[in-house]
Amino acid sequence: MHERTVMAGGTYGYLAPEFVYRNELTTKSDVYSFGVLLLEIVTGRRPAQAVDSVGWQSIFEWATPLVQAHRYPELLDPLISSSSSSQIPEAGVIQKVVDLVYACTQHVPSMRPRMSHVVHQLQLAQPSI
Repeated sequence: MHERTVMAGGTYGYLAPEFVYRNELTTKSDVYSFGVLLLEIVTGRRPAQAVDSVGWQSIFEWATPLVQAHRYPELLDPLISSSSSSQIPEAGVIQKVVDLVYACTQHVPSMRPRMSHVVHQLQLAQPSI
């Protein structure tokens, strides 16, 4: 019987640590990647960006000081924050989504939520229309 090798590809910034370091892929790896994508949507930033003073900066290196200082509105994509005030999410909604991002991107895969939980939390975070 021939042994088959499965090659998984990915884009830098979205790859879960367990794949980068141990070449392991699980459903929790997908949760990690979704967390990165969710932060990218909220902030309008790429997973890694060139920064003159430091070279490359990850989206988390940029966001974490703002999160630690509870400056959630400053995380928003400038296109969102410059829109009419009725469409800008409240700081509490931003915080819930960002908390979910950090839960999804826990270094230890078993600490990440299931995707069904992520979807449920996003539904709860939606403002009433």
